[in-house]
Amino acid sequence: MQFGNREFRPRLWPTVATLILLPVLLWLGFWQLDRAQEKREIEQRYTEQQSRPAVGLNRLDPADKIEYRRVTVRGHFADERQILLDNQIHQGQAGYHILTPLQIEDSHRYILVNRGWVNGSMQRSKLPEVNTPDDAVALTGRLKMPAGIGIKLGDQSYTDTDWPRVVQWLDIQELEKETGYELYPYILQLDEDQPHGFVREWKIVSSSPEQSTSYAVQWFTLALVLVLIFIFVNSRKIDHAEHERK
Repeated sequence: MQFGNREFRPRLWPTVATLILLPVLLWLGFWQLDRAQEKREIEQRYTEQQSRPAVGLNRLDPADKIEYRRVTVRGHFADERQILLDNQIHQGQAGYHILTPLQIEDSHRYILVNRGWVNGSMQRSKLPEVNTPDDAVALTGRLKMPAGIGIKLGDQSYTDTDWPRVVQWLDIQELEKETGYELYPYILQLDEDQPHGFVREWKIVSSSPEQSTSYAVQWFTLALVLVLIFIFVNSRKIDHAEHERK
C-alpha cells in the first residue's frame, strides 16, 4: 500500500503485537467511561436521597431501593459482638472502621452501625479500645450496602472466636451466623455530627467521574499512539531508483 512517497508493508510481529494490544487499550478506555457513568448515577442517587428528610428505619422496606437514605433509629448497642473493619486509611494512617450492632427498639433485628475510623496500632495484636454507651441511643445516619465497604482479598476465615472481631470485608450472612443476630441488610453510616462515633469522612465514590473520564482519555490516547507507531515502523520511503529497476 502506497501513501505518497512512502510504502506501507505491515510485518508479522508488529502486526500481532498491535492486534493484541489495541483491543486491550480500547477496552480499558470504554471501561473507564462506564465507570464514570456509574459514579454519576451513584452521585445522582445519593443527592436524591439526601434531599429527602430522615425517616424512621422501621418505616422502610429493605427490599426497596433505599441505599443512601437518611434514617433515624433507636436501640441499644451490643458491644459484646463488635466488628473492626481492617485496612481503612485516613490521612495516610491505617486503622479500622468500628461497626457495632444496634438492637433496633421494639425489634429482634440488629443493624450494624459504622461509627467511624480509629487509628490502629503498630502491634497488630493490640486492638483499639472503644467506648460504647450502655443506655438506649437515638441515631441518625445514612444506609449503605456492605459491598461498598472494605477490600476483599482472598478467602476470609471466621474461625476466630474472640471479640471484637477483625474482618477484611463485611458479609452480612456470615456475620449473622457468627453473631447469632438477625442483621438488617444495610449498614448505618453514622452522621458526622452524631455522638458515640469517631472520625467520619464518608465518601460516596472512591474517585470522581471526571477522574475516570480522564483515565479513559489516556487509554484512548495510548491506542492512537500505538496505531501511529504501527504505521510508522511498517512504512518506508520509496527508493525511486530501486522502484524503476523493478
